[in-house]
Amino acid sequence: MVHASSSAPAKLNLFLYVTGTRDDGYHDILTLMQKVSLFDRIDISLEPGDAIRIRTSARGIPVDERNTIYRAIQLFFGNVPAKRKQVTVDLEKNIPVEAGMGGASSDAACVLKLLNKLTPSYSESELTGIAARIGSDVPFFMMDGSGLARGRGDIVGKVGIEGPLSYIVVKPGFGISTRRAYSLLKPLTKPGPPSMCDLAFYTKDAIIRCLQNDLETVTEEHASEIHAIKEKLIQYGAKAAAMTGSGSCVFGIFFEEQEAQKALNKISKDYTTVYKLHGI
Repeated sequence: MVHASSSAPAKLNLFLYVTGTRDDGYHDILTLMQKVSLFDRIDISLEPGDAIRIRTSARGIPVDERNTIYRAIQLFFGNVPAKRKQVTVDLEKNIPVEAGMGGASSDAACVLKLLNKLTPSYSESELTGIAARIGSDVPFFMMDGSGLARGRGDIVGKVGIEGPLSYIVVKPGFGISTRRAYSLLKPLTKPGPPSMCDLAFYTKDAIIRCLQNDLETVTEEHASEIHAIKEKLIQYGAKAAAMTGSGSCVFGIFFEEQEAQKALNKISKDYTTVYKLHGI
């Protein structure tokens, strides 16, 4: 038996513009993503056989083909059947689900990298190609640092972000399905993202100017609560606030860690699930 383990980070979309529709049913987007200091923990072991086992104590997490980890393992060995092994994955789930923080995508990317470490089979570009078949955000998690993603989110270029930045992230008492959020998008009638948001390096001020998420209002039954959380974060000192991804988490940006801590102390009285995070 061989064994390896690693951490899978969450992400925030510091902006997300929907720029068009596609023939394949997806939407074209432009989004700036930063990994943040909230992690799932993944332990993986390989031994002779061909079964896939996913073990987790987290509620509501499927452990079959519906899980991105399961699909990552299937695709990894799909082109190298001679190397197929029995794979056991122990998942410690800390990133909230249906939250827009990319937990499932990060888990899949982490598993691909661990498999390739234990059973070297693919180049970096080949492994990223597999990642794109799993989900739109997975290629982002294959790379280090922050990224600007285009297309359906799978075309990612590395960018720089001025730091340090601190974030207060609030998870309301509901989740939002990515598939449902995009299905509710109405035909685009507004201009695309300003050219100033397509950069190789983002200053703190540029992030604040570009901060926007075109998905915030599509789930009408939750739009008012998303807005209320944003307003409260700004009231407590955030430079700006937005929903991340397709939601439901909402984050506020702070330039000073001390200010973020003050906001955490206040907003923790209003909401049960709150995180103070920093970019990594």
